[in-house]
Amino acid sequence: MGLTVSASAPGRCGIIGNPTDIYGGRVLSCSVPARATCRLTLGEGSLLPEDLRLWNAALARYPIDEPVKVEWSTDVPRSSGLSGSTALLAATMACVLKLHNLEPDLTTPVGKATFTELVRDIERNEANIVCGFQDAYMIVHGGMQFMNFAGKHPVNKGPHATLQSVTSPLPFLLVTTGVERLSGSVHGPMAQSWLAGEQLVIDSMNEITSLADAGFEAILRQDWQRLGELMDENHRLIAALGGSGDAIDLLIANCKKHGAISAKLAGAGLGGTVIALFEDPDLLEKNLRLDGYTRFMKPIAGPGVRYEES
Repeated sequence: MGLTVSASAPGRCGIIGNPTDIYGGRVLSCSVPARATCRLTLGEGSLLPEDLRLWNAALARYPIDEPVKVEWSTDVPRSSGLSGSTALLAATMACVLKLHNLEPDLTTPVGKATFTELVRDIERNEANIVCGFQDAYMIVHGGMQFMNFAGKHPVNKGPHATLQSVTSPLPFLLVTTGVERLSGSVHGPMAQSWLAGEQLVIDSMNEITSLADAGFEAILRQDWQRLGELMDENHRLIAALGGSGDAIDLLIANCKKHGAISAKLAGAGLGGTVIALFEDPDLLEKNLRLDGYTRFMKPIAGPGVRYEES
């Protein structure tokens, strides 16, 4: 029997502050219960994924010279704004590094940050996926985190982010529109505008960063009305930059119709998933099902990337 290693990693949802992680801002984010899993087996013949983009990106840095069986599975909805590709890459990199006897240190802040930056660097520069920094940080660390990305930049990765773990009730519901989109379709043009010095983008990112600071304080106080106001403004600013879309706008309107305090994008935009703030998420889900929505999830402050029994 061949040597087998397995690891899994969660998706994530942005509560407030996204997408300022790309621009040196701050973001409050939480993991989700859906996880992506990678299982690698050496010495039992070769079996590779149908879509090789992430696998080839991992092997570009850490080649495996013998036949390997790659088994991928995920509960994170595809192209839904919940960072499913980053979760799958993180789980895969954990396995690949273990096969190279370079198992990452997932027990210390420095070890986690080092592995996080590696995952993000491979996704951006080997897989050529335009992505932010909060995805990899949340997926490696898990839980609910208030993250400071000072010094980071669309082109230059800058220093490690600093994280503050948050303990709070989670009166949120995630609702996926079913519209698939790639993060680069949103992040790419926005980053180019920011790099070109477009004042509207620069001012919006600064304002959203301030909203994240206020949202962090609001969630610590469990001031849901105030958090809702801040989330609404976060979404308004991103929508003004072209980051919303008809499916998102309709879903947000339906959430508000059923009494949600707030609803905004949980990820990059142009489809994907909305995070709704409501003190009775089960009731909101029940009512949204009557509107025809079928894909729901609740954030949980669960574990980040971890090794699994092989």
